[in-house]
Amino acid sequence: MKQAFSIILILFTTTLIFSQNAENSQKIKTNLEDYFHFERENIHVQFNKTIYVSNENIAFKGYVFNKQSSVPNLNTTNIQMVIYDTAGKEIQRQLLAANFGTFDGIATFDKETPSGKYRFHFYTNWMNNFMEDESFVQTIEIINKNEPYNLKINQADFNTASISFNSESGAFIKGINNTIGIQIKDCNEIGIQIMEGFVVDSKGATITTFFTNKMGYGKLELTPDLNETYSVKIATDKLKLQKQLPKPSNSGMAISYNNNLPNNVLEVSVKTNTDGANLYQNKNYILLVHQNGKHIQKEFNFNDKNTIQILTFDKNELPNGVNSIRIIDENLNEIAERLVYINKAVKAAPILESSFATNGDIILYGKVPAKEANLSISVLPKDSRSNDQKNSILGSLYLNAYLEKPVASSYTYYDRQNVTRANDMELLLLNQEKSKYHWNNISTNKPKEIYKFTKGVTINGSVVKALNPKKKYKAMLISLKDNIFEEATVDSNNKFSFDNFFARDSTAYMLELMDESNIPIETKIVVNILNAKEDYRNKLNFTAPICPETKDLKNIYYFADADLEKKTIALNEIAVNNNYKKSILTHENDMNNSTAKGYKIGEKEYGTALTFLGRNGYLTGVNEEFTVYIRSTRDELTNTAINMAPAIFIDNVQIFDLNILFDLELSAVDEIYIDRFNTSVLANNGNGTVKIYLKKGANTKYMKSKHNSIVTKLGFAKTKAFQTTKFAFWKEYDIFGAMQWFPNVFLDAEQLFEVKFPNSNQKEIQVLIEGFTVDGQFISEQKKLSISAK
Repeated sequence: MKQAFSIILILFTTTLIFSQNAENSQKIKTNLEDYFHFERENIHVQFNKTIYVSNENIAFKGYVFNKQSSVPNLNTTNIQMVIYDTAGKEIQRQLLAANFGTFDGIATFDKETPSGKYRFHFYTNWMNNFMEDESFVQTIEIINKNEPYNLKINQADFNTASISFNSESGAFIKGINNTIGIQIKDCNEIGIQIMEGFVVDSKGATITTFFTNKMGYGKLELTPDLNETYSVKIATDKLKLQKQLPKPSNSGMAISYNNNLPNNVLEVSVKTNTDGANLYQNKNYILLVHQNGKHIQKEFNFNDKNTIQILTFDKNELPNGVNSIRIIDENLNEIAERLVYINKAVKAAPILESSFATNGDIILYGKVPAKEANLSISVLPKDSRSNDQKNSILGSLYLNAYLEKPVASSYTYYDRQNVTRANDMELLLLNQEKSKYHWNNISTNKPKEIYKFTKGVTINGSVVKALNPKKKYKAMLISLKDNIFEEATVDSNNKFSFDNFFARDSTAYMLELMDESNIPIETKIVVNILNAKEDYRNKLNFTAPICPETKDLKNIYYFADADLEKKTIALNEIAVNNNYKKSILTHENDMNNSTAKGYKIGEKEYGTALTFLGRNGYLTGVNEEFTVYIRSTRDELTNTAINMAPAIFIDNVQIFDLNILFDLELSAVDEIYIDRFNTSVLANNGNGTVKIYLKKGANTKYMKSKHNSIVTKLGFAKTKAFQTTKFAFWKEYDIFGAMQWFPNVFLDAEQLFEVKFPNSNQKEIQVLIEGFTVDGQFISEQKKLSISAK
């Protein structure tokens, strides 16, 4: 009877254990699926370089990646870019348009911009739904050419060097062989390579040795005695340091792995000591390997009292990039975590095949083994020192996207010329405490959809005039310049909305109310523009640098005037000829023009009528109500509250909608007369008069419609063509210049690409290529190429 009861009890207990394990496994699966249910975007941005003089084009190309599907994120459209100065103050903002997973743009700074570090922050509104920071930040350096500049020395400051440890999966256990990660870096996070360091005991005897790589990462192996203390000792000609290792624990679990086995096998070992094996009897654990919601679970225990439990995984079932290995107990608590990098075989071929100089130009071509790819290419002089951060799209989207502390200059971990890159990656991950996805958040903080996945901007408004409820009305949004004609229904509350509208920044639009017979109705319309500016919830950390960068005092640059060569002319070559012809003003004798200053608009004049007034004595811009303002500079000096605009006339007809001037190109203008001193009888309350005369044949229809008008602020940034910056001397150009930038390079039917650009006294060039294919393969290559005649 007792025997039968014992058998029943064992069966019941076994069934209960299996039931609990199955229940826990399902809970883990549900937690992962819930936490990573929503689509998550990551962004990588390639800059054409990272050090600029203050008047250069800062060019960039962005790539948006879907973490769940591992392909370009085609749904993303609105990218916010915010630029912060050295003090962390926002100084510039752009709304960038992503198309098929990519975007590009150009930022420019004033030539008087102070020297220093500036941060570019890229994000989407959708990223605000998540606790983790999924955005992208790039730091660049601006050099003011009016100040001398010291080149940086890419060497560590040994005076500020320090040692830090990270035990394998956070466990340092007595009596067993432990692997401990070690970092040696200066206060600027520059790694220090040590050829031989020592682990010594309390008597100074050497127990073992270790080394660190160029990034300052290394590892040591040690079987500690609980009654002994151990220290790491470094004694070289340049560096003398010593730091005590932490005290080992009586028990615990450590995760180690072998990631270099054949047949894509990952072998994971969970280690403990004898005390731990006894302590963990009759307890079941789950070893979880996952990236986002993709995961594999395996159960294990120490019931056989073996201190090492080995489990194997098929890497073909794991995603490329950083994966987390976690030990989860019966209460679904995390016991330990270790990071592993999965790098399954991908198509690899040299990106650049050759380059030739022909007819003064350089032709660069290469091949990508893919049907469709989108690339960006930066070309720099061979001796350029203007790209001090070597980043990679692989590093952004496979590595930093999962690390709590992102790695700077990640290209070294993917450089095919770096034969130790696989080992360097393992040392890097050994020295990471945890991933940025904390298990407690995954278990308890399911994301909620609070922030919208915005596409375009929304222009909505209200018609002020009372409308006939028996009739139907519509609002028309028109830009003759861009050939845009959109319409929206006006509802019973006199409201309308243009949703998901692709509005370019600083563009004037006409708004017209029309009835069901398409007859325009004159009325005032109040307008709002939404989604153009969306802030980021997770604030950036603007902690001041702990220590200054090491400068090369022997290499100080004093920049010359970029136009110096143009201005320097030999005196014996000068022949003075007076070819000046006074412009003939057609309307200078018209009424009230005799006392005004007249301007004949020539073929080389650029901009609009509004920018012309801004260059000739008026303050101009767009206010918060999306309308143009024009006021006298005297208002600014006297702090006048009224800020009345001058009286504006076009072809002797006074206009009251100043937004017209925003899109009135000077190419359509013949003459402008400005009377700022109120001598004209037409002056507006003492604020002067501006009279504009158009050329014959200029389009004036849009000035006579019964419309309202708005000027978009913070709409999508307008496309700009990249322009190289001129330097006074070749030496400056070779160190700081940019030869060319190609933001959008595509493949032909033969999977080849080709670009051409002028040769600027170079026999060798640096080429930086980034990109991805439609199926989610990444392209990242940085090479120096010699130029030979074709």
